[in-house]
Amino acid sequence: MKRGIVTLSMIGALLGAFALGRAGAQEGTGDKGMDDMAAWMELAKTGPEHAKLMKVVGNWACECKMWMQPGADPMLATGKAVFSSVLGDRFLKQDYEGTLMGQPDLGIGYTGFNNATRKYEAVWLSNMGTGVMLMTGTETEPGTCEFEGSCIGPGGKEVNHRLVLKHVGDDKQILEMFDTRGGVETKSMELTYTRSK
Repeated sequence: MKRGIVTLSMIGALLGAFALGRAGAQEGTGDKGMDDMAAWMELAKTGPEHAKLMKVVGNWACECKMWMQPGADPMLATGKAVFSSVLGDRFLKQDYEGTLMGQPDLGIGYTGFNNATRKYEAVWLSNMGTGVMLMTGTETEPGTCEFEGSCIGPGGKEVNHRLVLKHVGDDKQILEMFDTRGGVETKSMELTYTRSK
């Protein structure tokens, strides 16, 4: 089985190289395809931004506050998260498991740093919905990254989100989420991660 996977990976790489070389040949420069391939390989390298992501690999305990309406008392929830490295430290995977309003609250997220755009990119999937949340972010100051994204809510209305992730030392992270509805931004969630010993 493993040998088959390796073979498929090699075939995929060869097909990609062939396609790039053929594209260069069609443009009249056989070396263009090789130049493109070298550029792609450069973009595939991991760097300091990926190393920052990998620092949170491990198990974390979570405490969550959620505000359904501005000014209301927050709903409290607890959970746990496991962060792991995938695809050669290029992406950080989060497996989240908790309870919210007496129901299982499950989520899977992936975060990476796109060398081409120089931005962090994240995707979040949850059993609390059927939509995919896509976000892009930048480091606004050391240890703090701000993401922006949106999702489709009830009635087909788009809800814009802004997330601020702060690393408080090596063993604590705080994620704040702000929603914008009707042009007004309000805080909707605060999730505190504490590394499990």
